[in-house]
Amino acid sequence: MPCYHLGKRERAFTLIELLVVIAIIAILIGLLLPAVQKVREAAARSQCTNNFKQWGLAMHMYNDTMSTLPPGSVHSPRHTWVPHLWPFIEQGNVQNLYLSSPGGTLTINTQQFYTQNATITTTTNGACAQQVKLYYCPSDRPGAYWKGDAYWRCRSNYAVSWGPVTIPYSGTPLFGPFGYQTNGGIPLVTALQSIPDGTSNTLLMSEVVQPPNDTDGDTNGDVMNDDDNTLGGRFMTINAPNSGVDSIAYCVQDNRYAPCNTSSPFQVAARSKHVSGVNALLCDGSVHFITNSINVATWAALGTTSGGEPVDTSQF
Repeated sequence: MPCYHLGKRERAFTLIELLVVIAIIAILIGLLLPAVQKVREAAARSQCTNNFKQWGLAMHMYNDTMSTLPPGSVHSPRHTWVPHLWPFIEQGNVQNLYLSSPGGTLTINTQQFYTQNATITTTTNGACAQQVKLYYCPSDRPGAYWKGDAYWRCRSNYAVSWGPVTIPYSGTPLFGPFGYQTNGGIPLVTALQSIPDGTSNTLLMSEVVQPPNDTDGDTNGDVMNDDDNTLGGRFMTINAPNSGVDSIAYCVQDNRYAPCNTSSPFQVAARSKHVSGVNALLCDGSVHFITNSINVATWAALGTTSGGEPVDTSQF
């Protein structure tokens, strides 16, 4: 009778062993995920810092060329600081499109942000809708638009400092580098070389956050719009970064990154989606990470150009 040799039978995983392996993998993923998120946020914050350095260079080159900073916001023709800086961030073609129109070539002093070819209604073909990498912080929502009306345009995470003021002004305000000479909307003319408090003690720019959706009726980051009550391209130093409740005419009130109401007088705080603070650009071109816990008086003092206040530089 033939004799058959039976091979050794392989042992399979039991259900309990399989569940243990899955649990161990889940624990390892849970331990690694925060580290991966920290690395990703560090990279995003570093890119955001580099963006600010580019904006700082652009502001300084504009100031060297024109002997002043660009106007923060202009009511006639309606536009903000952004179109002035396009040639200084290698976006001369965008400015050329902005200044062209069906009726001929315009100038910065005659073009309005909502007319052709600055904006081409319900399209992203106008100059104000041409996306530029420097507009966006990677920690937020790169590529964000304003599509709350027919005049589609880019949003941005970078805003200029209005100082510790509200709009409309009350009393005798202490201004930042940008703002209005009066409540009538005449823009301040500020030269870096003539800031009484010194460029190393004065805020130039910081961050704002985007609403969740392009079509949200929320003007956070709406940097092309000059409207007094929308405040898209500016921030105030009344409240510390990422604190307080903003007041803007159009806002998403359940946006946890930017709590707001629609009550006048209007003001917005510097805000970001970084952990525990915001990046900020000083008038000397240096970039600092300002924590949410900065003393409010120090933050307000940094916001002014001529307050004469002592600034505790150990806080940044």
